[in-house]
Amino acid sequence: MNTAVYDYRIFSQQEFGGVSRYFCEIATRIEQRSDWRTRVVAPVHFNRYLADSKIATVGLFIPLPHPRLKRLYTWCNKLAASPFMALNRGTVFHHTYFSPQPYKSKGPTVITVYDMIHELFPQYFPHEDATRRWKRANVDAADHIICISHSTARDLQRILAVPPEKISVVHLAPSESFNAVHPTSESVPKSETRPYFLYVGARGGYKNFSRLLDAFGASSRISTEFDLLVFGGGPFTRAESEKIKELGLRPDAIRRIFGNDQSLARYYANACAFVYPSEYEGFGIPPLEAMSCGCAVACSIGSSIPEVVGTAAEFFDPASIDSIRSALERIAFDDGRRAELVDAGRVQASLYSWDKCADETVAIYRSLV
Repeated sequence: MNTAVYDYRIFSQQEFGGVSRYFCEIATRIEQRSDWRTRVVAPVHFNRYLADSKIATVGLFIPLPHPRLKRLYTWCNKLAASPFMALNRGTVFHHTYFSPQPYKSKGPTVITVYDMIHELFPQYFPHEDATRRWKRANVDAADHIICISHSTARDLQRILAVPPEKISVVHLAPSESFNAVHPTSESVPKSETRPYFLYVGARGGYKNFSRLLDAFGASSRISTEFDLLVFGGGPFTRAESEKIKELGLRPDAIRRIFGNDQSLARYYANACAFVYPSEYEGFGIPPLEAMSCGCAVACSIGSSIPEVVGTAAEFFDPASIDSIRSALERIAFDDGRRAELVDAGRVQASLYSWDKCADETVAIYRSLV
């Protein structure tokens, strides 16, 4: 029986997060659905998904007491994990994120490339950020590369000149916790008495939240009759707070909310629409989460997003405030269009599953051994 080994890199960087969830989802299914074993080598990690999983793990879960200690976790892991990674034979090593020096393993190596954001939007990252350099070294050293969308694969080929035969595309999927939620069976959160649009996650740079604020404030009818709820993503920055104030909106019109996946599913299910204004995404899971919950989606027309959502969304130009505003108004004030998007969205989301992602991933492993 062959083994797929996953390194510590992402598990010592994220407590929660899309990349660590991806590896936990596929590792669990590969172990259950095939003749392969899976193992994570993370001597010291603080990832909650891995801690709650049944994946065989070489290492211990130790909660991170302070963000500054991430470097200590990485240093400890580098010392403890390297001998294990170097000695294993008959194994596929799937590296979870980019490292300064790729491991010299005895078996074939795979790395997943999630996006080319650092290469396409360098202005949004510190000058000392080494991700681009590390990515290139890891991509060059890998025997095979998985890209999470055809859009990312094209960008990888164009920017780093990677030959297409070295790349496979494997799509991601929404979590199963979003599959069984319906607006008719889930009550509106008690704190919400007004209809609302929903935004989820990080907001800086290419996420384009600033233009969404401008578009929301540009429609007197939208800003009067609707709220904009922001799930997660950290406190509003000073610039965001100042912009909200400058737009002259009601004090509680734009609010941050929190919770787990079950809470987020309820917010999706009861929203007028989920809005995804990002300028670029390597894949983009939140629109599929929203669609799974019966929520209409308004999103950008660029990068991988149309590939993922198909025709089941109201598209807009992320660089145009007027285009975003018009899309919000079409969904908000056309019940027929909104219902059409909800129905199409459920069908589109059903095309993606973690089972399919795991099956396609293990097929790549088999081709390498």
